[in-house]
Amino acid sequence: MGGMAAGSRVDVEYDRISLDKNGSEAGVESQSAENTEFAEELGIVFGDRYVDNDVSAYSGVERPEYLRLLADMEAGRVASVTVWHANRLHRNTEELPRFVRIARAHKVKLYSTCKGEAYNLEKASGRRQLRDDTSAAEYESEHRGERVAMARKRQARNGDWGGGVRAYGWGVDTGRVRSVCVNPKAPTMERRYEDRPVLDMTRHNVEEAAEIRGWKNDLLAGVEMRQVLRSMAARGVLTVSQKDQRTVKRGGRSVEHGGWDSRTVQQILTSPRTAGHTVYQGEILKRNVYEPIITEEERQALITLFADPRRKTSPGNTPKWLGSLIFRCGMCDDGSVMTVRYAAGVAVYRCRAKGHCQWPAEKLNDAVEELVIARLSRSDLVDLVRKDVPQLDVAALRSQLAVLETRKRDAAQRFARGTIEGDQLEEINAIVDSEAGPIRDALIKATEVNPLAEFAGCADARATWKALPLARKREVMRALVTITLPPIGRGGMFSPTLIKVSKPTPRTLRAAA
Repeated sequence: MGGMAAGSRVDVEYDRISLDKNGSEAGVESQSAENTEFAEELGIVFGDRYVDNDVSAYSGVERPEYLRLLADMEAGRVASVTVWHANRLHRNTEELPRFVRIARAHKVKLYSTCKGEAYNLEKASGRRQLRDDTSAAEYESEHRGERVAMARKRQARNGDWGGGVRAYGWGVDTGRVRSVCVNPKAPTMERRYEDRPVLDMTRHNVEEAAEIRGWKNDLLAGVEMRQVLRSMAARGVLTVSQKDQRTVKRGGRSVEHGGWDSRTVQQILTSPRTAGHTVYQGEILKRNVYEPIITEEERQALITLFADPRRKTSPGNTPKWLGSLIFRCGMCDDGSVMTVRYAAGVAVYRCRAKGHCQWPAEKLNDAVEELVIARLSRSDLVDLVRKDVPQLDVAALRSQLAVLETRKRDAAQRFARGTIEGDQLEEINAIVDSEAGPIRDALIKATEVNPLAEFAGCADARATWKALPLARKREVMRALVTITLPPIGRGGMFSPTLIKVSKPTPRTLRAAA
């Protein structure tokens, strides 16, 4: 697959196969062997070869070698192209006119090994024959796609797993194995087989399901998405592709796996399958087929949370200290909060607004943790766990939100048609958002997770606290107490008795990033 000398015109071959699971290239090598044998009968010797291995010609994925072939044809470097069959060159009739146009303009012949001769592209009958062969290949691909889609839909309706990449949170080893050929295109005697575990995809992967519930609890308790992702990275949580050692492809090419991101976490949490429903092409086909990982109510609450336009979408800085942006400055006494900075190499909390009230960060964290653990260990903690959840008609509230979203879409369509101006569109959106805000707040309030709930009746508050990631500790502390730090003076002695502890003020809705 090298280049050609400037000014030369050579005979070339193009080989392609859609699927090569193990990368052996056995399929394209078989095509090349037959093409070479056919070319020898015609007295043709290939001067270059173009190979798109493991690349579909129907799906619209970019074919690098096919594009290189077209470029060389346009540059006048190609005398003839030999393919095993027309469907190796194209499975989409939309691509055909460009190829024919370039081939005719530069006098490039097209040979088919299966056909046993060339397509006469200078005559209408030859072009028609190429179109017919390509159209037949396109029909075959479409018909196969319809059969596969029908089978997938039937499997989803029955609650059966249709194959493909394992869904995160699902799959239990059944103890059985199935033999899989890893090089199906190789000659029969050279094929190799591997035993792979058979998974029950109707049951939870216990570890992953617990991880999903942890995300749900964190987000509904007010933890920001960026902190959830930070915790996952710190704990080394693997994606399905990483855990199952799958090759990740984009645009037909293998790429390095980027790990977790907010979009993937949102997709898993809002997937109907996570709530126990079967899904086909993103839509619920049948409800309550599997044991849910999270409830439908929780899934809907997360959908509402993620759809809130007031949520921050910029990455921002993730707090790395227990009380950063939570501890209050006692000198300002106006709600100003503390952040951590370094003074002479030592981490200190100090007023974010004016830089005073400096407290040694590590000692303060330890002292506050002891205060929090002592409060969490008290028998009356259960009184702080919210019991009187307002009885709301959640379905009605969600219907109201849907109506408001319809109004926004209608306004956008009218703006696109030119029946309203841009300032009118902005005004409509502002009004709708102001009406939707209280509804979203009520929905989130009705389904939020109280950060203190897991400590109510807990036998060992210290162990439970120590096991929490930093983000959850911050939310527990925020719900439990308000910490105010008065000035201790330059060179002042650190004393936990100076820490002012009070009841938390009413929490406002915090956006998750």
